Amino acid sequence: MKANKKFIEEREAVSAVIGVILMVAITVAIAATVYVYVSSMTGEQTDKTPSITFEKDNQNSLLRVTGADPLNLQWDDVTVLGTADRPSGTIDAGDELSNCAGTVKLRWDPTNTLLGTWEFT
Repeated sequence: MKANKKFIEEREAVSAVIGVILMVAITVAIAATVYVYVSSMTGEQTDKTPSITFEKDNQNSLLRVTGADPLNLQWDDVTVLGTADRPSGTIDAGDELSNCAGTVKLRWDPTNTLLGTWEFT
Protein backbone atom coordinates (compact mmCIF):
# COMPACT_ATOMS: atom_id res chain seq x y z
CA MET A 1 0.00 0.00 0.00
CA LYS A 2 2.87 2.35 0.71
CA ALA A 3 4.26 1.83 -2.78
CA ASN A 4 1.04 3.00 -4.40
CA LYS A 5 0.86 6.06 -2.18
CA LYS A 6 4.42 7.01 -3.04
CA PHE A 7 3.69 6.71 -6.77
CA ILE A 8 0.72 9.07 -6.51
CA GLU A 9 2.67 11.73 -4.58
CA GLU A 10 5.42 11.95 -7.19
CA ARG A 11 3.06 12.82 -10.06
CA GLU A 12 3.67 16.25 -11.56
CA ALA A 13 1.83 18.45 -14.02
CA VAL A 14 3.09 19.61 -17.42
CA SER A 15 6.41 21.41 -17.11
CA ALA A 16 6.53 25.22 -17.23
CA VAL A 17 8.61 25.19 -20.42
CA ILE A 18 6.02 23.13 -22.30
CA GLY A 19 3.28 25.45 -21.03
CA VAL A 20 5.09 28.55 -22.30
CA ILE A 21 5.73 26.94 -25.70
CA LEU A 22 2.04 26.07 -26.03
CA MET A 23 0.96 29.62 -25.10
CA VAL A 24 3.35 31.14 -27.67
CA ALA A 25 2.13 28.74 -30.36
CA ILE A 26 -1.51 29.64 -29.65
CA THR A 27 -0.67 33.37 -29.75
CA VAL A 28 1.11 33.02 -33.10
CA ALA A 29 -1.82 31.09 -34.56
CA ILE A 30 -4.30 33.75 -33.42
CA ALA A 31 -2.08 36.56 -34.79
CA ALA A 32 -1.79 34.82 -38.18
CA THR A 33 -5.55 34.36 -38.35
CA VAL A 34 -6.21 38.02 -37.55
CA TYR A 35 -3.61 39.13 -40.12
CA VAL A 36 -5.20 37.06 -42.89
CA TYR A 37 -8.64 38.34 -41.98
CA VAL A 38 -7.60 42.02 -41.90
CA SER A 39 -5.43 41.87 -45.04
CA SER A 40 -8.31 40.42 -47.04
CA MET A 41 -10.47 43.41 -46.04
CA THR A 42 -7.96 46.05 -47.14
CA GLY A 43 -7.63 44.79 -50.71
CA GLU A 44 -4.70 45.34 -53.04
CA GLN A 45 -3.32 48.55 -54.46
CA THR A 46 -4.09 48.57 -58.17
CA ASP A 47 -1.55 51.21 -59.25
CA LYS A 48 2.08 50.32 -58.80
CA THR A 49 5.12 52.33 -59.77
CA PRO A 50 6.94 50.62 -62.63
CA SER A 51 10.64 49.97 -62.72
CA ILE A 52 12.20 52.14 -65.41
CA THR A 53 15.96 52.68 -65.61
CA PHE A 54 17.66 55.52 -67.44
CA GLU A 55 21.17 56.30 -68.63
CA LYS A 56 22.31 59.91 -68.71
CA ASP A 57 24.26 61.05 -71.78
CA ASN A 58 25.58 64.48 -70.78
CA GLN A 59 27.53 64.89 -74.02
CA ASN A 60 24.42 64.65 -76.20
CA SER A 61 22.02 66.15 -73.60
CA LEU A 62 19.69 63.17 -73.45
CA LEU A 63 18.31 60.48 -71.17
CA ARG A 64 18.07 56.98 -72.63
CA VAL A 65 15.75 54.26 -71.30
CA THR A 66 17.88 51.20 -70.55
CA GLY A 67 15.12 49.04 -69.07
CA ALA A 68 11.38 49.13 -68.41
CA ASP A 69 8.76 46.79 -66.98
CA PRO A 70 6.93 44.91 -69.71
CA LEU A 71 3.58 46.36 -68.69
CA ASN A 72 2.71 48.39 -71.79
CA LEU A 73 3.77 51.63 -70.09
CA GLN A 74 2.85 54.89 -71.81
CA TRP A 75 4.85 58.11 -72.02
CA ASP A 76 1.56 59.97 -71.40
CA ASP A 77 1.78 58.77 -67.78
CA VAL A 78 5.18 60.45 -67.29
CA THR A 79 5.49 64.14 -66.47
CA VAL A 80 8.81 65.82 -67.29
CA LEU A 81 9.71 68.50 -64.78
CA GLY A 82 12.41 70.65 -66.33
CA THR A 83 13.61 71.00 -69.89
CA ALA A 84 13.46 67.85 -72.04
CA ASP A 85 11.59 66.60 -75.09
CA ARG A 86 9.61 63.47 -74.23
CA PRO A 87 8.75 60.83 -76.84
CA SER A 88 5.21 59.49 -77.26
CA GLY A 89 3.71 56.01 -77.35
CA THR A 90 4.88 53.11 -75.21
CA ILE A 91 8.00 53.21 -73.07
CA ASP A 92 10.60 50.83 -74.44
CA ALA A 93 14.32 50.31 -73.92
CA GLY A 94 16.21 52.61 -76.25
CA ASP A 95 13.72 55.49 -76.08
CA GLU A 96 15.37 58.88 -75.56
CA LEU A 97 14.44 62.15 -73.94
CA SER A 98 16.34 64.75 -75.95
CA ASN A 99 17.32 68.40 -75.43
CA CYS A 100 17.76 67.91 -71.68
CA ALA A 101 19.00 70.98 -69.84
CA GLY A 102 19.43 71.94 -66.20
CA THR A 103 17.64 69.71 -63.69
CA VAL A 104 15.33 67.12 -65.24
CA LYS A 105 12.90 65.18 -63.05
CA LEU A 106 10.54 62.46 -64.21
CA ARG A 107 7.33 61.72 -62.32
CA TRP A 108 5.05 58.68 -62.77
CA ASP A 109 1.58 60.26 -62.67
CA PRO A 110 -0.66 57.31 -61.67
CA THR A 111 1.11 57.00 -58.31
CA ASN A 112 2.68 60.48 -58.18
CA THR A 113 6.12 58.89 -57.71
CA LEU A 114 9.44 60.46 -58.66
CA LEU A 115 11.27 58.18 -61.12
CA GLY A 116 14.53 60.10 -60.94
CA THR A 117 16.42 63.40 -61.05
CA TRP A 118 19.31 64.22 -63.37
CA GLU A 119 21.55 67.29 -63.71
CA PHE A 120 22.70 68.38 -67.15
CA THR A 121 25.42 70.94 -67.77
